[in-house]
Order: sequence, then C-alpha cells, then structure tokens
Amino acid sequence: MSAASLADLLASQLPHGLAVRARALLSTQAALERALPAALGGHVRVMQLENGLLSLACDSGAVASRLRQQTDALMASLGKREIAVTAVRISVNPELLARYVHPVEKHGLPAAALEELAHLNTEIEDGPLKEALDRLLRHHRHD
Repeated sequence: MSAASLADLLASQLPHGLAVRARALLSTQAALERALPAALGGHVRVMQLENGLLSLACDSGAVASRLRQQTDALMASLGKREIAVTAVRISVNPELLARYVHPVEKHGLPAAALEELAHLNTEIEDGPLKEALDRLLRHHRHD
C-alpha cells in the first residue's frame, strides 16, 4: 500500500481538520523530496509546517549538518513549489534510520556444479572466460 493510499484510508477515518492537516504534511513531504539534493532524499522528514516555520527531522547528524548548509536554497526551491517557508528548524531523529536486517545466509554452489565448471574450465581456451571461471572456482573452494 502506498503512502498516498494509506493517507487516504486514514483520512476517511479521521476528523476533517486532522485529515486536511495530514494531507498538507504529505504534500509538503513530497515537495521536500523533489527540492532536496538526491543524496539527502529519504533521509529527511517533515515534522510540521506552521506560520512559515518548517520543522524537519533528519536520520543522522551528518544529514542535518549538510541540510543546514543548504537551507536558503531549500526555502527558495520550496517557494517555487508554492510552499511558503520563512525559517527552517532541523533536528536529528535516529529512529528514522532503517532497522538493521541480518544478511541472508547464502549457500555455495553444489559440489556437482563445481565439478562441471572445473571440467568446462579444462576444456576451454585461455581468455577472459577461463580467467573468470578460475576466480569463481578458487572463491568457492576456499569457502
């Protein structure tokens, strides 16, 4: 379910004033994503926009520092998108970072496949393919 469809679903269940505010924040977040440099996209969230004060939360201090250096350009870019911002308040909220997911344990190539690749490697001529097969076989034999 997309954020917009979730917002519509929630808005249908919320009081009218709250639904309007939620939609305004979603549109401000979308405009912010378009206005931010690509490296900052997905790392900054709109917390509030009230009386021209835009409150943003960043997932790390490094992102917050970089964003602070670009607030004037950000306000100008948002102004072009008809979002009136006179000041920006930036805070750090590490909870915005994606949760760590343990890497998936990968199984190596089956012994029969390694034998077939070794057999193929003995039959082909020297060249880039033979070198690649050599590296592949060395890699899998050391595991």
